[in-house]
Amino acid sequence: MKPKYLKNLTKDSYGPLTFICMLRYIIYLMLLVLAGSWLTSPVWSAPIPIENASFEDPFVDPNGFGALPMVDGWTELDLDTLGSTNTGVFANTAADSPDHVANADGDQLAFLGSELGNGFQQQLSATYRVGCDYRLTVGVGVSMRFPPSEAEPVDMIELVLYYHDETESEVDIASVMVEATGLSTTQLEDFSLYLPAVDSDEAWAGKTIGVAIRATGMAGGFWTLDNVRLAESMPIPNLAGTNKE
Repeated sequence: MKPKYLKNLTKDSYGPLTFICMLRYIIYLMLLVLAGSWLTSPVWSAPIPIENASFEDPFVDPNGFGALPMVDGWTELDLDTLGSTNTGVFANTAADSPDHVANADGDQLAFLGSELGNGFQQQLSATYRVGCDYRLTVGVGVSMRFPPSEAEPVDMIELVLYYHDETESEVDIASVMVEATGLSTTQLEDFSLYLPAVDSDEAWAGKTIGVAIRATGMAGGFWTLDNVRLAESMPIPNLAGTNKE
């Protein structure tokens, strides 16, 4: 038996009714999609400035020796305290050279000796903000003439985010290891370190951000580094249902 509201419908009336039902179903699906998008909080993200992030200073004359044992803006941790031969900057070679780094950011890169104790670090002007997370990214390659060892134990570098405690001691918050195996001499590969959102009760909340790149291997090889980036992100509050002018 037909429901009461269908008794007066003829057979031909089922076409428009079906159309109306389908239209209502489509509208229902669209509302579900919109509701899902309102519930998803977008993320605000911005880069944090790093001095001499692509190692363009000091300027290296590409027609001269091609390298300098110093890096502006960074604190150099160099086991060679006299000559500083483990840390510095060098000019990228010509595009047709076999050791040209194809995806370098700018005209220069940094070199870092592979022995444990060598490194770069920098105190930034920014602080670890409550509710924000952080991602440190570095372009990494290896020297063509003197690459870090891939034999066991494989040479590695460590990417680090740190802060200074009340005694001015450096305290590492997060780190990630990058090993030499499979890295290119002519193409940098990006490696990233992620620090989850900072809680208000964590010791580094409000402290100045420290960035470090440290060698952890044996002597004899050199890393190629470039394009150091730090991004700060924070979820944007869900504004669904609020009035907009």
